[in-house]
Amino acid sequence: MDNLFFLEAKCMHTKSTFYIRFDKAAGGVWCQTYGVKFAPQSTTGVASNKMSVDISKSTVGPQYKCPHCGNESYVKCGSCGKLTCFNYGDKNFSCAHCGHTGTISYDKDNYIKTMEGNSGIGQG
Repeated sequence: MDNLFFLEAKCMHTKSTFYIRFDKAAGGVWCQTYGVKFAPQSTTGVASNKMSVDISKSTVGPQYKCPHCGNESYVKCGSCGKLTCFNYGDKNFSCAHCGHTGTISYDKDNYIKTMEGNSGIGQG
């Protein structure tokens, strides 16, 4: 399925795993649509078709949020490369995976451009 993929992340507050769902919207633009607590399942288990996706021009749907704390953004750790939910506008973060701390740059050149995730099972 080439119109849907999931990225694994953790909540900065609870350290619980969740998945960021992206759907391909009109014009081929990826839209960050939901944060879900459980990995997408298929009859053979967790969806595992890896795909690399350009999300540099992606949008965020109004319904997206971390399902554990409600944060509406995420950050990619510069140390381990994993994703942690984040409160957009904060200056500092702490990675929920490895504990690395850092300062956030809101420079347009530092935004995530490409991610690799699992294609998923979605409802029509």
